[in-house]
Amino acid sequence: MSFIPSSKEELTPQWFTSILGLSKENQVKTIELQPLGEQDSVSGYIYRVKLIYRKKKKETPESVILKLPHPRPLRTNWLLDAYREEVKFYRTIAHKVGIHVPKLIYSDIDTETCDFVLVIEDFPDSTNVRDETGATLEQTYELLENMARLHAKNWENLDVGSKLLGFENSIELLNEGLTCLPVFLSRFKRYIATEEKEIFQLLPEGFRNVVEPLLDSPKTIVHNDYAMKNILMVDRGGEHIFVLVDWANLRWGPGARDLSFFIMTSVPPHLRPRSEWAYLHHYWERLRREGVSDYPFEGLLGDYRRCIIMDMARIVNFGGGEYFSPMYESITRHLIQGRTGSARTLTLNSLFT
Repeated sequence: MSFIPSSKEELTPQWFTSILGLSKENQVKTIELQPLGEQDSVSGYIYRVKLIYRKKKKETPESVILKLPHPRPLRTNWLLDAYREEVKFYRTIAHKVGIHVPKLIYSDIDTETCDFVLVIEDFPDSTNVRDETGATLEQTYELLENMARLHAKNWENLDVGSKLLGFENSIELLNEGLTCLPVFLSRFKRYIATEEKEIFQLLPEGFRNVVEPLLDSPKTIVHNDYAMKNILMVDRGGEHIFVLVDWANLRWGPGARDLSFFIMTSVPPHLRPRSEWAYLHHYWERLRREGVSDYPFEGLLGDYRRCIIMDMARIVNFGGGEYFSPMYESITRHLIQGRTGSARTLTLNSLFT
């Protein structure tokens, strides 16, 4: 088996020369590492690596993005799946998903331990904003169209779906994590509105029954972390494009999963209540324009409401887990705020009866 670096100290000019297949004449002379997620990444370590060559050729990249996993003792079952799925995505699916994603440069993984390394295209001139900042109104509509293109391109494409983990896996992992509800509520109850607290308290007994109908919904590629933090905005010769990154949570399931997560994480709270229906209709109309003609709006709305229940289970898992830090607290509070008011607006209680 080839050598897989386990830390930034093992990232050497010689290793980059090897994976890029360079000759001695234009080998990598030195590298400069810029941490992009070393202290606060949920899933591992991310670096921008600037490459300085002995003699640079036009086709060799000036910089790349490199991802490494957390140390083995910190790798939960969710992380093990995430590492396998992201490497598989870039190797087998990325080039045909229908939207802009980084190109794969190099990958390697030990499928037993999930030691891995992923080297992908860098977009050093891109801009990116935090989920807490959120999308502008114009960006929101553009990103809903981008999402619809991704989903429509892969709608019920079993050749793609056969390569991905299904939604059963997500439901099982989230349901297992609901045992931490008491811890979650003890940490965050003061930030939760009464209506949403009632939904959280119903999850341990009712979660499966509410979300399992999603297994019968139309399926497509679900990024499962479609949020501003994972969207690069790039200007290419006057063309404005979005590049979607971080495919570690990729699943095969209903597209409404991305829709609910994006609206929760990336639409500023003051915009969501008055525009949520407009967002749903815009996404649905774009799906139809892209060729999805057999998915009625009522079907989307039903899936969307159930996906919000998955959002809320994900909040519990994230905010009530054993690993907890100021970053986790900040993210959890943002997610809670992003779903405040949903229980009443979308009558979520009725899903549990």
